[in-house]
This record gives sequence, structure tokens and C-alpha cells, in this order.
Amino acid sequence: MANARFGWSPRPNPLVPRVVEAPALRTYLSTSLGTNRGWVRASLAALLLGTSGCVTIPREDFTQAEHAIAYPVGFPHVRYGINDPAVRAMFRPDAAGNPPTMLALSGGGANGAFGAGVLYGWTQEGNRPAFSVVTGVSTGALIAPFAFLGPKWDAELKKGFTDGTASHLLPFPFVQPLFRDSIYTGKRLRALVDSFITPALMTAVAQEQARGRRLLVATTDLDSQDLVVWDMGAIAARGGPAARDLFATVLTASAAIPGVLPPVMIEAQMGNRIAHELHVDGSTIGAFFALPDTALILPAGHTSGGSIYVLVNGKADDEFAVTKRSLMSLLSRSFDTASKATQRTSLATVAAFGQQNHVATWVAAVPPDEKSSSLDFRQPAMQALFELGRARMVAGKAWEDLPTSLKSPVTAP
Repeated sequence: MANARFGWSPRPNPLVPRVVEAPALRTYLSTSLGTNRGWVRASLAALLLGTSGCVTIPREDFTQAEHAIAYPVGFPHVRYGINDPAVRAMFRPDAAGNPPTMLALSGGGANGAFGAGVLYGWTQEGNRPAFSVVTGVSTGALIAPFAFLGPKWDAELKKGFTDGTASHLLPFPFVQPLFRDSIYTGKRLRALVDSFITPALMTAVAQEQARGRRLLVATTDLDSQDLVVWDMGAIAARGGPAARDLFATVLTASAAIPGVLPPVMIEAQMGNRIAHELHVDGSTIGAFFALPDTALILPAGHTSGGSIYVLVNGKADDEFAVTKRSLMSLLSRSFDTASKATQRTSLATVAAFGQQNHVATWVAAVPPDEKSSSLDFRQPAMQALFELGRARMVAGKAWEDLPTSLKSPVTAP
């Protein structure tokens, strides 16, 4: 049955036996596994993903040289490679000499409700900075425009993560991925993004860009295997429907989990021809981004003062669990382990940069003893995470000195 709200409907394929939702099986999974639906979805996703390995959707070809000079059609100079000098230049004192302040928002799926709650509570606490730079990947990219625009947009931020709309992003029924490049279509995610990228938001972002502040979102370019940093304020400043469409497209791409949601095709000018780039979730390369990869090998001292806040939409610490010897458990645990290792390295890089350049660095994350799941988009779960973030911020418990957090003692076996 089609979903009129989101414009999604399954498409039968006459060549393949149709896979349909089995009500009895759904009831069994719901009652037997209780609230652990995130694991159910993850298991189903991995299982169905395995059936799609033979899929190849045609694309036009282009060379590395053509890709190197590419830019979105009609929008030159709105994106950078992660090591472009322009990216590092954004974290420097402004024209008045004020030290820079950065907020880096990580990926984390449904755990983005925690980060939204922290920001909301920060407004209530009364000391929320007007960040000179806000960056985001994945769910952090969806939070980033509201974090960038400040307290006046808190109501929209809260609504987006607590009103239940997100619970429809990953529908529970079985789907037919055999002749697609993802488990789900991307229509629901794009509809969600389109609902909050309004002309008023675009105008507000452009106004802040004109004041010298920067809103940056990262996607992963699968063709070059590079992180691409998009200057969202520069896009908004162009104005018009095309700018709004590209703005929404970049946010959608940054949150497109490979295999679960389809990659986003971005039309690019490559010399005298037009081709399409393939972009996916920014957290494919890193849980968040705050600094160029080369930050630690460049001369120290170019930045003095300022602060970097890393808001982790999830847990920053390792979580002990006896891993079951099943395909789904091993895949899930291995992916989580790799992601945590990358996140620790990125946090350590930020901390070292701060110590070398006299920059204060802070981190906030879901506490180790709290329940959270990046795939649990149920409204009660997201409301609970939002309230957890808000309450910790109001109580003064959300932010921890980053170098200190990395030196926390670990009990040896």
C-alpha cells in the first residue's frame, strides 16, 4: 500500500518472487524482541543487503581528471576537499580579533535526539555560544542548520526530533532490494529534509553567512573516496529554488547510510560535459569532522585561543558485550567496533590540536549507563534521549574537557 504522506510504495518485480510482510512473523518479532527493534531492523537490513550483491545500476563514466575539476552545476566554489586550506582558514579569529568557536556534530541516527536535547538545554541554561563555525555529518548534518541559527530555531529543532515523524524513516515491513542499490528508498528521508528547509531557513542561513559565520556539512564522495565539505551558507546565499534544492540534496546525501538508503546523485559540471557524482553518509569516513586531516602536521600556533565542542550523538566509550556467534551479531559488532575506533582517533586529533594551539576542547556524549540505539526511531525512545540531553545540559553535566575524558582510567582485566 502506498504511503500518501511520503510518496513511497513498493514496486513489484515480475522476475523475482515477491517478498511481503508476514503479519504473524511481525507479531512474533515485536513480542519476542520487545523494544529491541533497532537490532531487528539491522538484522533484516544485513540479510536483505546480501541478496542485492548482483545489482549494478548503470552510470555514465568519467575520468579522475574530469572529476578533479567538477563542481555542482550552477554552483562553483561551494565545496572543498577536507585538506583545502580554505577549510582550516575558517577556524581563525574573525576580523575583530574574536577567537573562533566551533561546534562539531557527529552522526548517530536516532541518537541525534540527544544532541538536539543538549542544544535545547544549552539555551535554557543561558550560556549557549553563537558559534563561528558549525559542522555536521549524517544526523549531525540535519541538526546543524538549527544549531547554526541559534535559540530562535529551538522549537523547530525539538519538533524534528520528538514529534514522531522520524519513526517513519525506516518502515518495518520487508522490502524488495534485489534490483535496487539500497534496502529502502530515499523518499522518506528527502521528504523529511524538504519539510524543514524552508525559504525562511535559507534566508536566515544566508544572513549569518554574510556576518562571517560558517555552516559546513560533509558528505562522502564514493568515486574519489574523499570527504567533501560543503559551504551551506554559500549555497543559501545564491538564493532561489536551485539553491534550496542543492541545500536539501547535500543534507540528504550526508545522512544516506550506504546500503540502507540509496546514494545521492549530484549533477556536476566536468569541463564541457555534465555527469553525476555518487555521495553518501558523511560518517562513512569519520564520525564527525572538525579539522583537516593535516591539522597536526602543519605548524602549530596559527590559532591561539577559541574552543571546539564535539557533540557525539551516541556513546563515546567502548561498550562491553559478549558477542553472539551469528552472522548478524558479528557484522553489527564489527561495524560498531570500527566506528568507535575511528571516533576515538578523531577525538584524540582534536584534543592534540587544542593542546598545540591553546584551543579549549570539549566533548558531550550519551553516558555509558544509558540506553540508546542509532536505529530506534520510535517516538518514545527519541523523546527520552532528547530529555536526557536537555537535563544533563541544564544540570551542567553534558560537557567534559576532552583531554581529560581521553585519559579516563581503564580497569585492566
